[in-house]
Amino acid sequence: MKRIEREKVVRNAYRSMILILTACCIFLGAVLVVHELAREYEVRKLEQRLEAKGVLKNDAGLFSSVQVFLPENIYVAEGVTIELYNSQISSLGERIADYNVKWTCAVGKNMQRKFSITGTKDLRGSYPLIFSVFDNNGAQVAKASTSLRIVPAIQDSFSVLTLGDSLSCDTATYERLNELTDGQIVYMGTRGVGGSLTEARRGFSAADYLSETGYDLEEPAEDVHPFYNPETGGFDWEYYKETTGFAPDMVELFLGTNGLDTDPSENGDNIIKIVQNIHKTDPRLPVYLVHTLYPASQDGIGSWNNKGYALYGDRYKYEEDRKVFDLMVYLEAALEEEKCLYFVPAGICHDSANNFNMEETPVNPHSELTMEVPTDAIHPGRAGYRQIADCLYSVVCGTKAQWRQ
Repeated sequence: MKRIEREKVVRNAYRSMILILTACCIFLGAVLVVHELAREYEVRKLEQRLEAKGVLKNDAGLFSSVQVFLPENIYVAEGVTIELYNSQISSLGERIADYNVKWTCAVGKNMQRKFSITGTKDLRGSYPLIFSVFDNNGAQVAKASTSLRIVPAIQDSFSVLTLGDSLSCDTATYERLNELTDGQIVYMGTRGVGGSLTEARRGFSAADYLSETGYDLEEPAEDVHPFYNPETGGFDWEYYKETTGFAPDMVELFLGTNGLDTDPSENGDNIIKIVQNIHKTDPRLPVYLVHTLYPASQDGIGSWNNKGYALYGDRYKYEEDRKVFDLMVYLEAALEEEKCLYFVPAGICHDSANNFNMEETPVNPHSELTMEVPTDAIHPGRAGYRQIADCLYSVVCGTKAQWRQ
């Protein structure tokens, strides 16, 4: 009898153990299923983000390292030619030449190193524009698209305040804008470039405009720039308007070169703070954020000097290009939802391969052969500033109807 009872106890214990183990297996299975579903969801989100950036899977299912970027819209005003340069919409920089690229559009020119389009009355309208990158096996490794908008030239007058660095300090930009608008623009600011008023300061970064920074590179010298409010201890658009009396129809914000870094967040966040401070006071004031330019060739970067001392002695072209590319992408993403903000894609529309002033120099100390070397790594020649003006003007033409709506 006792033996039967013991066997019964053992059988019950065995059944209980089986039930517990079964329940554990079911629980672990459920956990694994949930985990796998969560992982698949995260993978899908990652793929969507990468595809939105133009980063695609290759045949082996691996993500390529090629990243390309185009803004949502490319504006081209009547009478203006806008060009998009392959190396400047890609994280590869000049290495894009190792790939095969193609522009696809119903209008314009699909050329070897760029896409070129001239705005005319007959072509007014919107066109899909696609940029594709292929490897040498013909496999697509990246793609980006935008809406190409050919728009009428503007005829009416408006006022503009340019807040920027040395890239806003050349008269060629303002001369070209005056040509395009028949002298209809009213310029505002406490400083001047030629006959145009601005708030451009050589060497200034967004961080300088946010802090108590003086300026003495040009006359008149300043103990502190006029955007700095001593009571708030920072950039204050409302204070600037009250103390200067300026109330422009639009603001051009052209910063980024000073403060460039491999991590774009600090420089980008400082630019964002300026935009947000302006819109805190004037939420409907149009702000045109101009993306900064790609530098000259490696010869220009390495040769740029001041009285024999290298200015960019430890820098190289690919790294500098990547800094510009990453800042552009960072700002576009961070300010995507900002109202009354318009991006000016000067970085991808400026011919950095040919727009810097050149000088003839021997190919080596004892050769009679010469080569052209850029005299400056950052500041283009007259053609470059006019190209920037074309880009800004086209964006204004395409968006001015939205002002004060």
